[in-house]
Amino acid sequence: MELIDSHAHIYLEEFDNDRPQVVENAQNAGIQRIYLPNIDSGSIDSMLNLCEKYPDFFRPMMGLHPTSVKADFYQELEKVGNWLDQRKFAAIGEIGIDLYWDNTFYQQQ
Repeated sequence: MELIDSHAHIYLEEFDNDRPQVVENAQNAGIQRIYLPNIDSGSIDSMLNLCEKYPDFFRPMMGLHPTSVKADFYQELEKVGNWLDQRKFAAIGEIGIDLYWDNTFYQQQ
C-alpha cells in the first residue's frame, strides 16, 4: 500500500523552522508522496522551491484557494492560467468557492 498525503501546505512560513523535521517525520511514517495545493500568487515560489528541493516527494498543484478570492481574483486566475501554460502540475487545487467563510463574490442567479 502506498501512503499519500493529498493536501499539505508545508511550504508556508509556519514550517520554516522545522520543515526538514516535518519531511523526515512524514517519510518515517511511511508517507511516500505529498501533494501541495497552491494558495494564491504569493505562495507559488515557495511551493515550487520545496518541490525542487524534494522532487521525488512533493507534487505541486496550481490553483487559487477559496479564502484568497478577493477583488483581484481575475488577475489571480490569470496568473494561475499563465503557470498552467508554463509547466506541468500534478492537479488543479485549491480552487472553488467556500461560502462558509465568505460569500462576497457569490452572485446567486
